[in-house]
Amino acid sequence: MNYFTLTLILLSFSNQILSQSIIPKKVLFVGNSYTYYWNLPQNVHLMAADQGINLETFQSTAGGSNWSQHYKGLRGLKTIEKIQNGNFDIVVLQNHSRSSLDFPDSLMHYGQLLAKEIRQSGAQPMLYMTWSREWDPFMIETISEKYKELGLKISAPVAPVGLAFEMARKMRPDIDLYATDGSHQSTIGTYLASCVFYAMLTGRSPVGISSRLITEDAVGEKLYINIQSAEDAVFCQKVAEKVANDFMD
Repeated sequence: MNYFTLTLILLSFSNQILSQSIIPKKVLFVGNSYTYYWNLPQNVHLMAADQGINLETFQSTAGGSNWSQHYKGLRGLKTIEKIQNGNFDIVVLQNHSRSSLDFPDSLMHYGQLLAKEIRQSGAQPMLYMTWSREWDPFMIETISEKYKELGLKISAPVAPVGLAFEMARKMRPDIDLYATDGSHQSTIGTYLASCVFYAMLTGRSPVGISSRLITEDAVGEKLYINIQSAEDAVFCQKVAEKVANDFMD
């Protein structure tokens, strides 16, 4: 099967899944620092809340971890227990950022094992396509191909965060989506990724979400999770909307 055919099949499947009217109530994010940097799950929760949607987000993460470690319960991870006992609707899977390039067989193997556990729990899997390193934009070709291939194997939608990064970089090179290491996401990179997840999880456009995501701390004081300019927020929302729509059409 060639790459073009694979893409068309997977995009058609994603459209079928996400055209459903049911919005998940509980989502577990499984991954590493690409998930917990700048509180991505909490960003998604607050974006949904901003639009009047009750979407609870949880995480099972450890810095630099991969799916093998999550599946085997290494490094203190209790991912399988959380999946089995958490009563989640969706479980988002994010592997190590170089797994699709360096260990594609492992990505396919443990992706399928985790998907089986997720479905046995009554939840549905969703894949988190990560992005290229800042200094090597061509990484996205392999990353996107492998996540799409895995999505087809496990019949799961893919959140095209990496493609949103690529589009944003081309359209607005002045926006720094990366932390100083050129690998992790910056606050605006997290905002963009969260917009993609909002669109994929709810089936709704992220355009119109607040540029300031605010919650409360333990004593009821305001806690600012993410602050962007109105212009940059709208830009991220429109990029996420475009990429998600293209992926779901």
